[in-house]
Order: sequence, then C-alpha cells, then structure tokens
Amino acid sequence: MSDALKNYKNQFNLDGALKVQPGVTVEKVKAVKGIFEKAQAGSRVAEAQLAELFTTSDASYSMAHLLNIQTIPQLPEVLEDLDKLAGKRTVKDFNPVVLKGLLGSSGIEGAGIDSRGAAAIVPEGTPYPLVTVKSDEESFYSKLSKRGTRFDFTFESWINDIVGELEAMPSQLTSITKNTIKAEIFDALDLAADKLPAVQLPDGQFTLPNNAVSALGIIAAAVALENRLINGNPIGEVSSYNVLVAPGKKRFLEWDIAQLGRVQTVQKGTGGDGTITLGPDTTLQALFPAITIIETDRLSGTAWKMYPKPGTTTRPVLERLVLRGYENPEIRVRSDQGFLPGGGKVGVFEGGFDADTASFRYRHITGAVLWDDTYVVVSDGDGVV
Repeated sequence: MSDALKNYKNQFNLDGALKVQPGVTVEKVKAVKGIFEKAQAGSRVAEAQLAELFTTSDASYSMAHLLNIQTIPQLPEVLEDLDKLAGKRTVKDFNPVVLKGLLGSSGIEGAGIDSRGAAAIVPEGTPYPLVTVKSDEESFYSKLSKRGTRFDFTFESWINDIVGELEAMPSQLTSITKNTIKAEIFDALDLAADKLPAVQLPDGQFTLPNNAVSALGIIAAAVALENRLINGNPIGEVSSYNVLVAPGKKRFLEWDIAQLGRVQTVQKGTGGDGTITLGPDTTLQALFPAITIIETDRLSGTAWKMYPKPGTTTRPVLERLVLRGYENPEIRVRSDQGFLPGGGKVGVFEGGFDADTASFRYRHITGAVLWDDTYVVVSDGDGVV
C-alpha cells in the first residue's frame, strides 16, 4: 500500500474522496487485502485462494475498491506537475463553463472611480461618491469530458497470473490519469492562434515575426504579450511564463539562454590590434523573463508557445476542470456473466458471457478551459509571417 495513505484519517473512503459501492465493506476489503498481500509475497496457497474467491464470490468488487485506494492517493504527486501547466476550477455540471468577474475597462464605473481605475479623492466633509460594479459572464472555450477505458482480461491469463495483473493496474491507471488531464489541457491550449509578430526591443533592434525558439525569441514574445490589450488596457508585466517546445528542443534553448552571459566584444587598440573580451550582456539579461521550459509532443520542429504560469495574472488564462463530487477517477467491475443453468450467478471473474473475459472499467470526468488566447503567444519558428 502507498505511504500516501497515511495522509488520510479514514483510509477506507479516503476522507470522502472515494465512493463506496453497495456490498463493499471494511471487513471484505481487509480480507481481500490480506490474501492479496500474501500472494504478492509468494504464497501459492494465497494465490489459489484469491483466484477461487474471484470466481466464486463478490471479492472482485472489494478488489476494485482496493485498487481505488491504491490509485487515488498517488494522484496529488501526479497533479503537482500538471498544476504548473494550468490552474484548477471545480464545476457543478457538464454545461458550458462560465467565468464571472469584473469586466469592462476596470470592472467598476461611476463617480467614485477615476479614468485610471483609481479611487476618487473625497473632499473633507463630503459624501463618498458611488460606483457600480459590473458583473458579466464570459466563456471563450470550455469542455468537460467523460473519459474512460476498460481493462479486459481473458479467463486464462487471469488464472495464470492474477497477482501480476492486479499489481500492474494502479501504476497503469495513474499514468492514464496523468495523460488524460494533459490531453485536455493541451486541447484547450491548441486553440490559441495569435502568432508572434515582429517586435522592436528596447535597444531598437527588430526581431523576426514567428521568431525561432531562442533567448531573443522569448524576449520578443514577452514584449509582444505584455503589450497586447485586454479590455483596452495592456496586459503589462508578467512575472513568469511557461515555454512549450517540441521534444528534444529544451537543451538547445537552455544553451542559447546561457549565452546571454557570454557575449564577445571586440575592442580596437591604438596600434590597430584587437582584443577580445567576454562578459555578460546585462541589457539582454535584464529583459529576459522568468520561464519554465516544457517539452511536449503536441509541438514539432521549430514551433513553440509561451503563456503566463497559473496564478501570475489577475484573470485566469488556462484551467483544468473537475466535476464536483467526481473529482477523482473511479474503477468499477463489469458483471454480465449470466447465470448457471441450475441457478445462481456466475462469478464475475469466471469469464464474460460473450468472450470469456473479465473487465475493470476506468472512468474519469475532466476537462480544460482557455479563457483568453490573448495571453498565449504562438510561433511557427520559421521567421516569416
């Protein structure tokens, strides 16, 4: 069992995070857990008992619960990396997700606010001027999806290696969960299409449109993004960004960024001889933003993207969605084996009715929303419009 279970007061239902299916009890799960652990330790007797229980009782439902207990506590560590890609929002249903907030120029209007959004000066002895708070709704892109898969085992493979099949499932399900959430996040992010234009840097030089992924390209993207308008106002300085590049491009970008500290300059002496000195280009270093470089197979070749990290902007940019009450993936067992001719239902792992197979079903409700693609800089990296 995972050490992460120690973080839960109630390890049976994971402090309410795990729904307990009918017929599953603490005693049954403990019994299955005990036999399973003995089988893992190499007891052939326990392995035979486990196989017998699965074909003659409802032990499979307790095992599905046990697999949930093993899988769900591993998710916070998985989600820690994903939370660096996008924020998180809990929604109540499958309807389009709506962002309610203060919109317009500053979201507030009236005599109590000046043209720059600052509170008005109140002369001595005069009433405070009133303002009206504008509350609107916006939904740029959103989707909440029900995703799932099924693990089918043949009757023969289950009998031959029941322990191996069960041992592999928690890690497989954890991996599927991570990839599922990443797919939703990148599906949303892929809708951004506002390309990187040519940018004039503070030192006067112009960069190419769709600049290649490089230290100079990142500086250009930061300048372009921070000058884009939201409700008529520039976005302004952003403290840190995520930079997405194609697989294999991270090291090359890191090398190029490191060269900001090694710029060659040539100084002519009085006799015409030149001397070469190495030193950091402090101007470029001052312009370079804080970034995290992330490789993704959603990009290829010279293409790259850049957007603010979660929590660095007043308005959210990119968020993953979870459905209230269904925050975690869930494993269930399929039971459609039919009935014996003499009466009584066939054990769930004695084989499916059609193909003599047994199934665990994985279901995960998740999604993502890109609230405003103005915050995302996209570049083909080819240097042309």
